[in-house]
Amino acid sequence: MGQMRTITAHFDNSRRYFENAIGKEFDFTQSTGPYEYLLGALSGCFYLTMLSIKHSVRWSSVDIAVEGTKRDSIPTMLEKTVLKITATAVTDKAEFESLATKAAEECSIFNTIKAVSEMEWTIEYKD
Repeated sequence: MGQMRTITAHFDNSRRYFENAIGKEFDFTQSTGPYEYLLGALSGCFYLTMLSIKHSVRWSSVDIAVEGTKRDSIPTMLEKTVLKITATAVTDKAEFESLATKAAEECSIFNTIKAVSEMEWTIEYKD
């Protein structure tokens, strides 16, 4: 059996938040609601999947900006999702692109969202 992950969400008249197993709290606000957490989870999953794949390419930093467009019709799930990857000081750009391609194939959250959303990713390099 795989790893179990658990959060507990709390909702009352004054506050809406969820917490993880160690009690770290994450608020649902006007600007950080469920979709922001979903897109944040996608970026983290994508990056950690890249790290888990055997590779020799190195970089100093990676930023992943994720844009999700919700459809207007109900259910209002994501219609299009774009990961804009910015990688700094990459030693081998071709290998980095191959690594990103493999991550898109293996990242569980990427593939879960892909079931309902058009998925795209781009890479910009900075030296």
